[in-house]
Amino acid sequence: MEAENPPHHTDSFQTLLGKWLVAVLLVFGCSTQAIAGGVWLYEIGTPDLGVAAAGRGATALDASVAITNPAAMTNLNRSELLFGIQGIFIDTQFSAQENTFSGGNGGNAGGVLPAGSFSYVGRLEENLWFGFGTGSYFGLGLNYDDDWSGRYYVQEASLFTAGATVSLGTKLTEKLSAGFGVDMLVAKLFMKSAVNNPPLAESNNDGQLKVDATTVGVGCNAGLFYTITPKMRTGLTYRSPVQVKFNDAVSVSGLEPALTALLTQSGLLGSDIDLKFTIPQAVGFSLHYDITPLWAVMGTVSWQNWRQFGELEVSISNTAISDATVNLDYDDTWHVAVGIQGRIADDWIWSVGAAYDTSPCSESNRSPVLPLDRQIRLATGLQYEWGEDITLGIAYQYLDAGKGKIDRKGGPLTGRLKGEYGTNHLQYLALNIQWKF
Repeated sequence: MEAENPPHHTDSFQTLLGKWLVAVLLVFGCSTQAIAGGVWLYEIGTPDLGVAAAGRGATALDASVAITNPAAMTNLNRSELLFGIQGIFIDTQFSAQENTFSGGNGGNAGGVLPAGSFSYVGRLEENLWFGFGTGSYFGLGLNYDDDWSGRYYVQEASLFTAGATVSLGTKLTEKLSAGFGVDMLVAKLFMKSAVNNPPLAESNNDGQLKVDATTVGVGCNAGLFYTITPKMRTGLTYRSPVQVKFNDAVSVSGLEPALTALLTQSGLLGSDIDLKFTIPQAVGFSLHYDITPLWAVMGTVSWQNWRQFGELEVSISNTAISDATVNLDYDDTWHVAVGIQGRIADDWIWSVGAAYDTSPCSESNRSPVLPLDRQIRLATGLQYEWGEDITLGIAYQYLDAGKGKIDRKGGPLTGRLKGEYGTNHLQYLALNIQWKF
């Protein structure tokens, strides 16, 4: 970790590549970020927002399968484009119960964020399909009041991700298809926390710790798509882990001389601290069943490997270098979603769905940087078929992100932080257009 340096005039190739990809993906309007409990993003502005993403790997009715299950592209009989935009409305407020340092609850750490996705599927040969998609499936963002009681853990944290996927799908038999995709992910991390200067220091002001860096990660996804009967189809999907490493991204400023001397002696200052974590791998199984010619039911069960997530919290809890970054020690999670979809008029399709995600952590290892808890999703949507080629959609989802109870007993410079999120929910509103040609 080093004091803040003057800007460099020459960027590395990786940094330039990251900036270029961010710019390209922003032009498409499909980058996204989530708040608090919504770190793993099922919501990318696609029509299946209306069923809480239930059956995502098996329903296979639009071009979003280029991102979600490349094998299911073989279920589309024409080339398709899908564009979705989405607003995320966040209300997340911490309620402090027992804290070493005063300062309040931190206010509403939420806000309003745009999101979305773009995808295309086309047939290259009789049994070979090509897909391309942009969007994001992972992100976080919190912005507490600077003087809140947990300021020595975090004041602001955001992980912006923008991804692009190129995929191929092929029919192996009349009923079985397989697909594979490559994911390019740009990640920009910004974190800010206060540093607790000694109580007898000349100034009562806190110091500042910042993380500000951009990097690029590469992963892959694969899928199988199987038609059991004309009324029932299934999908099995896999998304690989993506390792993200931010080199020498941590800087400090405003430290009093006494604390500077202690941190320098311990080796914390003057050392390069690399922050790294792994976006979890995930496996999912989906089922879609046509109950009648007009109504269908769908479901998904998936597993996410949060145990491999790694370090994200960065704060100075005491003068030991090992306490600059914290391994969050998460557990793996499970996701279950069910939905129903039906034609309520000649040109109108109605959807409704619900989903549940288990919590990856307990009170003692839950961090205000990433206060994940169990999640409950309730969703509904409408689609209007405007002729044979164009379908318009609107969908809404409510996400209850849980209480997110925290009981962190940090070192002398961070103190104890105990409380819960009395208000912790997200609302999504998405509009999308599907064009077949």
